[in-house]
Amino acid sequence: MKIGLLKHFMHYFNLRQGTIVIAIFQMLTSGLGMIFFILGVTHALGIQEMLARDTEDALEREALEEISSFHLNKEKLELAHHTATELEYAMYCGLVITVIHFISSVLLLYGALTSNRHFMTPWMIVKITIIAALAISLFLVEEDCPFLASLGGKADICQRLIVFFLIIASFYVWFVVYSTYKSLETKKGLTHEVHIMKKKYAVPVPLEVPKAVQISVNKPYEI
Repeated sequence: MKIGLLKHFMHYFNLRQGTIVIAIFQMLTSGLGMIFFILGVTHALGIQEMLARDTEDALEREALEEISSFHLNKEKLELAHHTATELEYAMYCGLVITVIHFISSVLLLYGALTSNRHFMTPWMIVKITIIAALAISLFLVEEDCPFLASLGGKADICQRLIVFFLIIASFYVWFVVYSTYKSLETKKGLTHEVHIMKKKYAVPVPLEVPKAVQISVNKPYEI
């Protein structure tokens, strides 16, 4: 089954212009995402250092305080340390994803400017993976993993609707780039169409012999 491709992007841009606009916008969002996750990693590391100092102080005061209050404080510190560790891993994971997305967006922009479809492939793979992760997150309920929760695992109905519309918009953007990819494939002659040629049979043509030759043939030889 052949899927119909798009011809324009938002009725104002052609496919090449739309792909360039999409690449620039994706680079901007990825850049802002990297800044956010770098700040998040710095904040998580600061929390880890603060908890380490609080744990050392709690151990020093162990002999001066009651045992019950010490155990209660130790449990709170362990819970806070576990939460900070999960937050740190989530920030690192998000930072890696945004860096990969930024690099693929740069390749997408280069591919659109040079009309080279091979540089568009990494971005399409990364984008469809993100769309699949967002689609899976809509069906996750009461998950304790921070990675799943950050994708909408503990979101309410309004947040899930936002994720749903984000999936639709992301798929439309992905399909625009895919249409550009296929159009470049067709323009460069990589799609071959098979045409059925009608067979032409040879028609016998009577051979005409010149009159001079006929006379010379019919005339007897003189001895």
